[in-house]
Amino acid sequence: MRLKYAFFLLLIISCLSTISAQDQDENDPARAAALIRLAIKARGGDAYLKILSLIGKGQYTIFEKGVSGIPQSFIDYIVYPDRERTEFGKGDTKFIQTNSTAANWVYDAPQKMIRDQTDEQVKDFQQGIRRDIDNVLRRGWQETGAKLVYLGRREAWKNTFSEAVRIEFQDGSTVTLHFDMRSHLPLMSEFTTIAEGKTVENQVRFFRWVDLGGIQFPMLQDFYRGNQQSGRVAYEEVTFNPQIPDKLFTKPASIKEVK
Repeated sequence: MRLKYAFFLLLIISCLSTISAQDQDENDPARAAALIRLAIKARGGDAYLKILSLIGKGQYTIFEKGVSGIPQSFIDYIVYPDRERTEFGKGDTKFIQTNSTAANWVYDAPQKMIRDQTDEQVKDFQQGIRRDIDNVLRRGWQETGAKLVYLGRREAWKNTFSEAVRIEFQDGSTVTLHFDMRSHLPLMSEFTTIAEGKTVENQVRFFRWVDLGGIQFPMLQDFYRGNQQSGRVAYEEVTFNPQIPDKLFTKPASIKEVK
């Protein structure tokens, strides 16, 4: 009986030690940092980190209550980390949304008007760009006060598994990144935003990775808000580090000056 008791005691101690080791492993910031570095290497390493600007062209589709709308053509001009101008349509149907530290404005061709963005629109952009996958991988995860938490194996969505890391920023916001366990490329990012006083759960899922001059880029990105798909971006062409003139972000004095 004593031998049997000793055996079970050793078994219990062994199980507790294993659980403790797993808990420690899942909160290991060094392992989280190593996983992020693997993802950066998979994206293109130094070439990826040196991207300062981007022009993307393709189709954007809005989803209403999970139902796809009609795709719209777009051109996206990005200067990292916080300037973006997106143009939808052409001519009389053109719509431009521009954000920068200097000005945040909208041009609406059907309404023949230029106006400043609302505080809510500006806040929504700032929250989105703060958690943008490229901003997070290039600099956000190393911000002063940022804490890394290794989450281990997770189910990103149904029957799709990942290795995940949570980044907790000094301001209290967080973003969770899911990586493919073989390629180490991002599968999904998760974060919360505040819209109209309510907390909203967001996901961005990354598909159709393409090698563009040694840099891996997801040509298809699906957006989810509150567990329902809200949009899809399908890129047709992407250019890295183009010269983007500052005047594209400057608010025109009149609609006649809109290019």
